Amino acid sequence: MATSARRAIKQIEEAGDDISDNLVRQIAALRKEIAGIADAVSDYSDHGLHDVQHNALALANEVRHQGAAVAKQVSRQAGVASRAARDHPVPLIIALGTIALLSALVFRRD
Repeated sequence: MATSARRAIKQIEEAGDDISDNLVRQIAALRKEIAGIADAVSDYSDHGLHDVQHNALALANEVRHQGAAVAKQVSRQAGVASRAARDHPVPLIIALGTIALLSALVFRRD
């Protein structure tokens, strides 16, 4: 009976060693997979950041270009308006008076 108990203990110890070896292998495999996933996420975020920076730069350049075009057009329109006001002041005075009168009527209303 003592020998069968020793054999049982020895089998349990060997089984425990096999289980611990399997666990070590599985943990090593999991670590490798997690490292691969971490690298993939890092690469993805690096590419995403690069894309965002590229798009932001392109948008800033487009806004700068369009802003210059709008400023040029506004300058032209301001020149035209100033010449029109200088050449024909009466219609301008009437238009401003009408706007002031309508504004006063709208804002006095309760």
